Amino acid sequence: MGKRRSSSDRAGHRPANGWRVALTLLALAGLATTTPPPVRAHEDPNAAVPEIRAVRIEGELKVDGILDEAAWQDAPVADGFTQRNPNPGAPISQPTSFQVVYSATTLYIGIRADTDSPEDIVAREMQRDGPLFRDDALLVLLDTFHDHRNTYMFEANPLRARTDALIVDEGRSSDFQWDGLWEVGTSRNEDGWIAEFAIPFSTLRFDADRDTWGFQIRRIVRANNEFSFWSPTGLDANLFKTSRYGHLTGLEPPEPGLNLQVVPFVTGGVKDDAETGGSDDADAGLDVKWGITRNFVLDLTYNTDFAEVEADDLQVNLTRFSLFFPEKRDFFLENSGIFRFGPGAPTLDLFFSRRIGISPEGNMVPLEWGTRLSGRAKGWSLGFLDAQTEAATFEDEDGDREVVPSTNWGVLRVQRNFGQRVTVGTMVTNIETDDDDLGGDQRAWGLDANLNPTDRLNLTAFWAQTDDDDGDLAADEDGTWAAGVAADWRADTWNWELLAQEIRGGFEPKLGFVRRNGIRRYNGELGWQPRSDNPKILNYAYEAEIDMITRSDDSLESLELEFLLFGIELENANEVFFFAGHEVEDLDQPFEISDGVIIPAGRYEFEAVRGVWDTNSSLPLSGFVAVRVGEFFDGDRTGIEGTVRWRPNRFFRTETSYFYNDIELPAGDFSTTLLRQRAALAFTPDLSLNGLVQYSDAAELLGVNLRLRWTYRPGSDLFVVYNETWDAPSLGDPRERERQLIFKLSYLWGR
Repeated sequence: MGKRRSSSDRAGHRPANGWRVALTLLALAGLATTTPPPVRAHEDPNAAVPEIRAVRIEGELKVDGILDEAAWQDAPVADGFTQRNPNPGAPISQPTSFQVVYSATTLYIGIRADTDSPEDIVAREMQRDGPLFRDDALLVLLDTFHDHRNTYMFEANPLRARTDALIVDEGRSSDFQWDGLWEVGTSRNEDGWIAEFAIPFSTLRFDADRDTWGFQIRRIVRANNEFSFWSPTGLDANLFKTSRYGHLTGLEPPEPGLNLQVVPFVTGGVKDDAETGGSDDADAGLDVKWGITRNFVLDLTYNTDFAEVEADDLQVNLTRFSLFFPEKRDFFLENSGIFRFGPGAPTLDLFFSRRIGISPEGNMVPLEWGTRLSGRAKGWSLGFLDAQTEAATFEDEDGDREVVPSTNWGVLRVQRNFGQRVTVGTMVTNIETDDDDLGGDQRAWGLDANLNPTDRLNLTAFWAQTDDDDGDLAADEDGTWAAGVAADWRADTWNWELLAQEIRGGFEPKLGFVRRNGIRRYNGELGWQPRSDNPKILNYAYEAEIDMITRSDDSLESLELEFLLFGIELENANEVFFFAGHEVEDLDQPFEISDGVIIPAGRYEFEAVRGVWDTNSSLPLSGFVAVRVGEFFDGDRTGIEGTVRWRPNRFFRTETSYFYNDIELPAGDFSTTLLRQRAALAFTPDLSLNGLVQYSDAAELLGVNLRLRWTYRPGSDLFVVYNETWDAPSLGDPRERERQLIFKLSYLWGR
């Protein structure tokens, strides 16, 4: 049941411990004395790497999507795009060219996207960070350290909608919640459309010793579902295969100035609770971003408020394990890829940021302050985070209390690139609480490595250890460590993956996430996607996967075999897949799968089939449906999942999702229904209203989340958020629990 916050106590912060200071100084010393690794060329030594030279200009340009200034007339022009789909390696069907110039402050990229049929240009997304891949779109990728690993992504469509992201280790992790300060101007004419990107150097971290960056552009032509790249990218790679990028040369970026951004904010709101009545609140806080060097940025936050964050998606849990919810809070999302360790969540992660500021029962705990230092230089990557949460007490309507102590959370992440293809890293996490009876201190640390023997083969390994508050590494007789190795290989039509992990029973990182421990896991996957000679069919797909989990004594706990019997991707972007699966579950003890329905301990074997159909999401009306039919433990389960997407114009889009399970077991029959309705109204690319309505009969909860966002100037926002929840045994019987109206206004000083 939901809980409400009844009291909180502000706690003084703790001074930084010796381990933080020593390790941070050691890492920075290495950054200052190590030479950069060599630049890796494309895998084929005979392949020509495309290049374009950026031209230095005086003064700034008007960012309007009309490339009529003299600066554009003198800059070199690049073209030669090739398709990845639908005809790999073929020239792009529509003329596309671009130029790059830069001033003392800004990098400008002008792209001409011509077309034979301007009336067929698809442009229906106008909201910031919307799914622009559904439209005609242009995407720019910058490898500013030219390390063939990490990328800035900037994308725009003809409506001036834009999205951006930070990509780490060629896509092993990504941060699509990052919002950089940049602009784009677009225009349409009888030849097609033009996009003019303006990216301030202060938005980027880059290597001051290099005049060449990795550079890539992708164009989407939605009329024929065509994806093309300036630097050729085959089916054995993806958008973030940084080693396949071309070169942007001739750069002489400016020396960094103060590069300080200060964002004070004020919040206020009113709340009406069915149990406690009404209340109101007002507060203020501060976010600071300081680009210490071209490579490193320091983020500070005080009295942080996350009221503008969208509500979590409700989920139905038909397993005996904890559900995984992704992070949505900006402070923890930016540069989050640097903090990824080993295999990553939801399998195992040494650092899971949702532990900070969210209690075990899901209540929001006040974040008093936080600091983060992150960046890359000379082959090193560094991420340091320290945060302090206040003590708080929560009580639900049944009188149950949750007491959360004042806690300090620390994370240090260091990685080093060796040569062209090897990365080795370490991570240390530390938790300190004011009350050992309410949690106690804990440390965790680990080592991981990433190796690319060839452009198609990737090898990874990790080892991690946890330590309880009394420093006894042998506190659990089953061990407090975890380790694993993995390999994956990808070619044009074939791919395979292998994985082996062991997670001992005492491995429980309090600042991390582990779905289950005391296990050994073995996973293998083999896939084949042959191309088709039929012009209406892009490719077929066949796949087999085995996921076996044993206990530490090698007795079988879980086994899942899944076969993609047949899959097909059509030229019109429709997809159809048919799966068959076999599962084994050996339960040591019973578990309650639904209220009053208990699955007894024992060994279960069951089989099921599943079908999936997904239509072209670029169309005004599209959808997705999946149906599962078969056995489930010692009974049967029928599951239906469906989504309808509607984009009638550039202002409005909606998405309706329905999830249903009908389960028949000897212990009892039950069903689950989950409804989710999203809607977005974009008045301009900088002013939008988003709505999320959810209902779950399993949770007996109905919720509404409305969010108005107005970016009234770059980096400055006004949020108006309305939340309302009901206890709802059924949709026809809602009982109001709580409603809340929140305002948050921020203003950016500095660029």
